[in-house]
Amino acid sequence: MKTQFLAYQGIYIAFNDKLMANEHSHQFLQINLLSPQASITVDQKTLSTTCLIIASNVKHTLKSDKPVITILIDNFSVLGKKLTHLINCQKNVYTCFKQAKSQYLWQYFIDKTGNFDYAMTEFLNSILCHHAQAKLPMDPRIAKILNHLQQCDSAQLNLSQLAKIINLSQSRLSHLFSEQIGMPFKSYQRYLRFKRLIPLLANGFDLTKAAHEIGFSDAAHLSRECKKLFGIQPKLLKGRLTFEQV
Repeated sequence: MKTQFLAYQGIYIAFNDKLMANEHSHQFLQINLLSPQASITVDQKTLSTTCLIIASNVKHTLKSDKPVITILIDNFSVLGKKLTHLINCQKNVYTCFKQAKSQYLWQYFIDKTGNFDYAMTEFLNSILCHHAQAKLPMDPRIAKILNHLQQCDSAQLNLSQLAKIINLSQSRLSHLFSEQIGMPFKSYQRYLRFKRLIPLLANGFDLTKAAHEIGFSDAAHLSRECKKLFGIQPKLLKGRLTFEQV
């Protein structure tokens, strides 16, 4: 398995020549672009579709010996909220799209032609044209906390320290954070760690060094969490992963 990983405006895109991900769930909202022969199991239902959007924290399995494009989106971002609303309108934990303009993304990864920014814009617009308005804006206090976490080593911060920044009690911040972000602070902290993991592995860090760099105690701890969140062991990516900021 070879993986090409791109970061684009807060979105993460992985292109795999094949993919065998065991059952897992994570805090990302996920879009999968699949070959007709691929299958994906969501909520114990096996689906055959070329475009599937899965809500965050939903267990799913993906097995394909054909190429797969996986797009991971922060569920608390503006785009994430719009897509979550779109899924909720279907009264399900996922939704399939037959009309998504994914051909330009396939051309970019398979044929190595075209412009990535154009491909992503066309694809997302083709989905969002089905969507109404997003939810209310984020609480500015939580927005301030998120910005602070992005600027600092989040693994070293705790709720007590963050609560002082916005003059709230620790318990009140904990409740507000979960309400606004859709996950507890500890889960979000773990999510930030894994956002930092991919470029480290692509740059040749061994698992022990990468684990320490992002706040895990050792490589075994990192491997357990990675398999639980993404269905694969990080050692399978060693030497097979490239990362690019586009």
